[in-house]
Amino acid sequence: MVVEKYMELQAVDFGDVEISGLTDISKVRIDRNQPVEKRRRQYLEKVGNPYLIRVGNMKVKVRFADNGVSLEDAFENLLLTV
Repeated sequence: MVVEKYMELQAVDFGDVEISGLTDISKVRIDRNQPVEKRRRQYLEKVGNPYLIRVGNMKVKVRFADNGVSLEDAFENLLLTV
């Protein structure tokens, strides 16, 4: 996925999305035996927009601080917990 696509997904407004249209990540299963790049691809295929997800009955907008952990590191940490 290219940077422009990530920016487009990140720009989706929280209020414009119905919870029923979001993937519940508590039900997403990723093969932890696969390399990180393959797990990343699996996750993106399953959730669609990695910035707007669902956890049970709650909508979640994922954001990252500019001065914190890199997006790749944060995403990898997320994959390790799914």
